[in-house]
Amino acid sequence: MLRKRIVAALFGLPVIFVSLYFNFYLRAHGSVDDWPLFVILMVMGGASSWEVANVVRNRFPGASLWNGLYTALLIPFVVHAIRVPEVFPGIVATNTSLSGAAILIDSLGATAMIMLLFLGVWGDIENRGKDGIKENLWIIGGGLYIGVSISFILLLQGMLYHELGVAMLFILVFGLDTAAYFVGKRFGGIKLFPQLSPNKTVAGAVGGLIFATIIASLFPLIPALEPHVPAMAKHINWPQAILIGVTIGIIGQVGDLLESLFKRWGGVKDSGAALPGHGGYLDRFDSLYLAAPVCYFLFLWLVK
Repeated sequence: MLRKRIVAALFGLPVIFVSLYFNFYLRAHGSVDDWPLFVILMVMGGASSWEVANVVRNRFPGASLWNGLYTALLIPFVVHAIRVPEVFPGIVATNTSLSGAAILIDSLGATAMIMLLFLGVWGDIENRGKDGIKENLWIIGGGLYIGVSISFILLLQGMLYHELGVAMLFILVFGLDTAAYFVGKRFGGIKLFPQLSPNKTVAGAVGGLIFATIIASLFPLIPALEPHVPAMAKHINWPQAILIGVTIGIIGQVGDLLESLFKRWGGVKDSGAALPGHGGYLDRFDSLYLAAPVCYFLFLWLVK
């Protein structure tokens, strides 16, 4: 299990951070379409929403596998197109106008998702009546959760620190999960919530929280990356960075437990098997999906 987790991390994490680097490079050369980050987030969100639908389907075998996917992808298409961060002048970048090609792709993507979702839900309700309504409420609810979370990562990318803010979120969440896993295996002890997740321990939760806090406290040391990305210490001091670390450390673990509760409801152990040693995409990114909106609002509050 440990070897599989390490192999999956060695292949998966570089993909995310390489996409952030290319996003940084393209934006530094005039492109603000954020395609590298957008594509990787859509893959994550699409795979996670598919796994959500499979969990629901395990309980309601007639549920659609596609309607949650359409919902999850619709929201990022819309958010990417309208550039919601522009409503916060002085916090976001001054040049955030998408290219015509990006607006066209977003418009076509959003339109396609709306049409497919409408047809899918209509067909389910027409064929199964009340059962179709109930099943789609679960499926669409899961898709909304994933889609909104991904959209907040896009919004975080549109703020003052761009890729650095997104990288901070990913590093804190991945560091939290990794530290909690190793500390929990090393020290064991009292279980955190054995009814939801029998392997999680109080020691692991505390270890993950401490690690996330330490990592967050290092970010004010990072110098300016380019003329449009100032040093983080200019806007976020050490007490505020520690606050971010503690908050993400707690919220990330709450997201993990919520996913465990959802899997218990669906009667499955893992959401999928795409990532060896981790389970599915939802298993790997469950902490991220709840932490993303919290991180965005923390930056919105702290970065003046």
